[in-house]
Amino acid sequence: MRRSSSTCAASVPAQVPEDARILGAASGILGAETDARFFERLVCRAVEDMGVDYAWVRLEALGGGVEFTASKSCRAGLPADAGGAAAELETRLALAASFECLDGIPASHPWFGQADARACVAHRIFDMDGAACGHIAFLFKRCLADASAYAGAQAMLAAFARHAVLGAAARERELARLRDVVAQHEALFQKAPVLINAFGADGQCILWNEACEERFGWSEAELKAYRNPLELFYPDPQVRQQVIDSVGLQPNRAFREWNPRTRGGEMLAVLWSNVRLPDGKVVNIGMDMTDNRRTEAALARLARIDSLTGCWNRAEILRRVEDRLAAARGGEGGPNTALMLDLDYFKQVNDRYGHLGGDTALRHFCSQLRACLREGDSIGRLGGEEFLVLLADSDVDVAHAICDRLRASLRQHPVDIDGEAVALSVSGGIARFADGDSNASEVLRRADFALYQAKRAGRDCAVEYRV
Repeated sequence: MRRSSSTCAASVPAQVPEDARILGAASGILGAETDARFFERLVCRAVEDMGVDYAWVRLEALGGGVEFTASKSCRAGLPADAGGAAAELETRLALAASFECLDGIPASHPWFGQADARACVAHRIFDMDGAACGHIAFLFKRCLADASAYAGAQAMLAAFARHAVLGAAARERELARLRDVVAQHEALFQKAPVLINAFGADGQCILWNEACEERFGWSEAELKAYRNPLELFYPDPQVRQQVIDSVGLQPNRAFREWNPRTRGGEMLAVLWSNVRLPDGKVVNIGMDMTDNRRTEAALARLARIDSLTGCWNRAEILRRVEDRLAAARGGEGGPNTALMLDLDYFKQVNDRYGHLGGDTALRHFCSQLRACLREGDSIGRLGGEEFLVLLADSDVDVAHAICDRLRASLRQHPVDIDGEAVALSVSGGIARFADGDSNASEVLRRADFALYQAKRAGRDCAVEYRV
């Protein structure tokens, strides 16, 4: 087909009212709702108000899953065999933004089958990125002397569609995407298995996720009812101020451990990191390490405990003696006394009742000993049936009294071994800490010597070391 403006010519004055009518009708279309049905209304109005015999809009699928009507005819419809028309136009329009076929189109042309089209005017539609995404096409059963009014109307409609319709659709898709992103971030914030919160410059809570509510016991609404909610977590004003200062103008992103309290009064161990957002807000991200710290403490304690009796092991009790010696050299505390204890005739218990019976006897002995001690006294198993009691801020009189109570308790409460009541007795050696003691070995040496004297004195007694 060739482009021409001479076929079916008419005088210019006669065209002016027609052009005005066409452009007026196009202007009316611009006032339609800019929703997904805009193009359907466009083709209907083109047929009804602009003298177009067949009209359609073809659009490719748009990003985000939005797709308008692929093709449309608003009167009588295109013949069933006219499906190639849109594809042919798209190919020709690829070379230019608009396309006009002003020569008569034979009725037998494969584009339109029996549509008996004589003229065609089409214009490409571009999306907001400037990419071609379809076209508007008008077909006529009559010849057109001048298609400029229709071409102008289509250019106007295509430009309007690009900005008002496709642009709105693109903006809606972007808004939907942003809403989805916000929803995802909100879900992540609320459901994250870490503590996330934020407090404003006035100390009020502005962010508080579900993990915080579950761990601390307060809801966000409850926190907002408090004038200074940080007081709930850090009752000590000095500690609370340190927490506030740790955020400051330059929050520390490195994790630092703090010990906030829960609603029930439990003290937690939480690693907090502070992240400043672009708007100036500081978000606190915390990892609850309470169970880990308890596990670490339990493991550390197990490393210092005698597994059979539950007393401190040899290394731990000697470390405590060393600590008391160091404190005494620094002038701290009062006198200190060591009481070394040894079960009498324990070998006979083992020989008669076996090692399991001996273990039962040792546990019973420690239970009776604990009942005779004061809070703050320490018991350590040195090995076998030998134990050391560290009596801090106590003189030898306290050691004698404890030893007397223990011996009486053992007589009154024999141990049950395999259904047989077995009475136990104990010998003790008492040694004061001396000003010249440089290490625990010196204290133990004197206590051990006193214990030896008690054994020689007939057992079941306590002897004080004397120079």
